[in-house]
Amino acid sequence: MQEIINEIRKLIEFASNGGTIKKEDIDKLSTKQMQAIIFDLTDNIGNKKIEKSLEILDTLIYNKEPHQKILITLYNHFKKLYLLKLHENLHSNIDVVQVLGLKPNQVFLVNKYKKQAMYFREEEIFNIINEFIDLDYKSKNGLMDIDVGIKAILCKNS
Repeated sequence: MQEIINEIRKLIEFASNGGTIKKEDIDKLSTKQMQAIIFDLTDNIGNKKIEKSLEILDTLIYNKEPHQKILITLYNHFKKLYLLKLHENLHSNIDVVQVLGLKPNQVFLVNKYKKQAMYFREEEIFNIINEFIDLDYKSKNGLMDIDVGIKAILCKNS
């Protein structure tokens, strides 16, 4: 809650007295959470926008997000997309929120996950997940640079 208050104060100070806050101002001034950035990144992968995908990744790296955290977050995100695909294909009676392991305050994310899952076939998501697993192994054993590996996965799948 304190983070939200700080972001609102920053916008108010930027707009000053009688000023108007536009969406562009919010995008420029607000600090996005990692999850929101990963949704943006996945949207660009799904829309085959390689340059924008790499730009978002470079921004994360520039902001000192650890490569391993980026990799794990991407892995977890695609795992949720895969679980959603499986859920849809099996026509399961289990609630989607439960399948995705979302908290009550995250229910709004279901539609975002559904939209992103439409960008990919089930096999594509499965392959991307395996590429992340392989990269994790190779980077931990000194066989591949994690930065190069993440970029290669993004390029291959964008």
